[in-house]
Amino acid sequence: MTTMSAERRALHSLSAAAGARQAARAFRESLGQLAFGPEQAGTVVLVVSELVTNALRHGGGACTLCLTAHPSCVEVAVEDPSTRIPRRGPPT
Repeated sequence: MTTMSAERRALHSLSAAAGARQAARAFRESLGQLAFGPEQAGTVVLVVSELVTNALRHGGGACTLCLTAHPSCVEVAVEDPSTRIPRRGPPT
């Protein structure tokens, strides 16, 4: 598999995290069945949901999601417009 990527912008709304999860599922489907299994797909969707929710909640209400498939992994990156450096909170 060659490297593939997709990008999606999300605005703060009740459906933004759901839209990001759907984008992650569609990205996985675009890679074909052999890219990664159902368990890994579920993990990618969960990571996308958590990162997008945090970016929207703490990063100014907008974010960009970038998914990149490499031969051995899937990279999930979420960027928000905030200039504040995240601080580590207590584990929940």
